[in-house]
Amino acid sequence: MGLPDELIRGLTEGDRRKIRKELWTIANVDKPVVLKALNEARAQGDLSENAEYSAAKAKLRAMEGRERYLERNLDTCPVFLDSAAEDEVGMDDTVRLHSEKTDRDMTVKIVTWIRVNPLERKISVASPIGSAVYRHKAGERVMVTLDSGESYFVTILEIDKTTDDSDDVINSY
Repeated sequence: MGLPDELIRGLTEGDRRKIRKELWTIANVDKPVVLKALNEARAQGDLSENAEYSAAKAKLRAMEGRERYLERNLDTCPVFLDSAAEDEVGMDDTVRLHSEKTDRDMTVKIVTWIRVNPLERKISVASPIGSAVYRHKAGERVMVTLDSGESYFVTILEIDKTTDDSDDVINSY
């Protein structure tokens, strides 16, 4: 049995707001600055050896690529509606776990795929650990199954209902 598409590819309303805000910033703040620099560089004449022109073109291409990436995700990703109860692990919650495999505690934040950042211990709700603990309660022991088929148990020690996602950034493509 596979995971539902909304769990794998879904975006929260917060994700969608961040994407719309970034798209607005690109269109109304960043792109006009780059277009102005591009026009000024173009006015200098010979474009074949104009480093400013080449740099402005490269920046514009990168910005337009980011814009397409954000628009595509906004248009095609389903909305993730968190169905976790108040006492269960849900989206944007910070969870302290004990791994029987390593005999260590770890703290992770459950996020959507577009905000994953392993260095900050922000893991996808569709990851092996995220999907195993989602909608489970503190004190429960759950099995984590890896793609390789290997499995191990974690115990949910504490759930911090940290639903604030303001520091989470939308990942690059």
